[in-house]
Amino acid sequence: MKIKTIRAKNFREALSLVKKELGPDAVILSSEDKKGLKPYVEVTAAIDYDIDGSIAKDQVVEVKTDKIERAKEVQPRMSTEDRSGDLAGLQQDIKSLRAYIESMKNSGFEFRMPEERRSIFHFLREKSINDEFALKLVERAGAIEEIETVMTDDLNISRTDRSTFRNIRDISAKDNRRITMLIGPTGSGKTTTLAKLASMAIKEGKKVAMISIDTYKIGAAEQIRIYSRMIGIPLDIVANRESFRKSVGRFSDRDLILVDTTGQNPRDAEYISNLKNIYEMGMPIETQLLLSASSDCSFLVDTHKYYKSLPVDYMAFTKTDEAVKLGAIYNLCRIYQKPVAYITTGQRVPGNIEFVDSKRLTNLILRTGSV
Repeated sequence: MKIKTIRAKNFREALSLVKKELGPDAVILSSEDKKGLKPYVEVTAAIDYDIDGSIAKDQVVEVKTDKIERAKEVQPRMSTEDRSGDLAGLQQDIKSLRAYIESMKNSGFEFRMPEERRSIFHFLREKSINDEFALKLVERAGAIEEIETVMTDDLNISRTDRSTFRNIRDISAKDNRRITMLIGPTGSGKTTTLAKLASMAIKEGKKVAMISIDTYKIGAAEQIRIYSRMIGIPLDIVANRESFRKSVGRFSDRDLILVDTTGQNPRDAEYISNLKNIYEMGMPIETQLLLSASSDCSFLVDTHKYYKSLPVDYMAFTKTDEAVKLGAIYNLCRIYQKPVAYITTGQRVPGNIEFVDSKRLTNLILRTGSV
């Protein structure tokens, strides 16, 4: 871990210097306005580096101390054994520093900043918005009345028209995509959402078919069969790539093919690999990543490590009616950098699906959880 204090004319310039010197993953530890003839802002930031025993001999270790630097000057050539010993000690120091910072946060440690900024910062944290994103919002907004406008600008929303499937032939003709596949962790509501989308498309006069490749979960096939009969559209349940290809061919006369997938923990490498196998078939597929707004925020953020390797086109947030707070939606929009297709607000089929614009989504994030 490397900690650095930076002084600048204003908070925006200080953040820019932090990003330049420590990188985009740096964390702000404190911020303070300094008064005087030449007022300035003082920001303390830290960056956490992953260090392991595989570091090459000639690679520079990012976390530096005067003691290590002096040792390098006196002993420019260290044995492998000595280097391993120093590295192990360095790793232990980093772990201790991490634990210390975490204990400070858990015991009520707060960033130092002016009262007005601090009140905005606390408001955003109360909404479960990530500390780093909250600090950047504080600088850009200036006053709490401006938060909604700034957040709205950050949320990249593309589908503001409720008639998502209007002129689907014309839309898909641009990139030849008429297959929409829903992916997401266990319990994200993919099958129910698939039925909602199918119902809407049918209502708008589109010819729709469904394919399920979810043969993993007990009862999954029966659930989607019920929706298929209820809506009145054909369904294929497939177990491998070849049967998937045949089903797509069988539904070649359809305007839209909706694909349901297995819901598993994204940390499962085999699960991600199986999804990649579908894309490797070369078919033009629109991918919507469904995330439950009621899930643990840390888990949702962690999913990015795994789903980022897939060609996700849109995000969709389900079960917003069950969530205590919706700040995770803002966090994930910033992390994934993908537009939001829609949100779901209940289990009813058809219904309980909303194609929100950025202003509406920001309003939901800021109002949900308020007393």
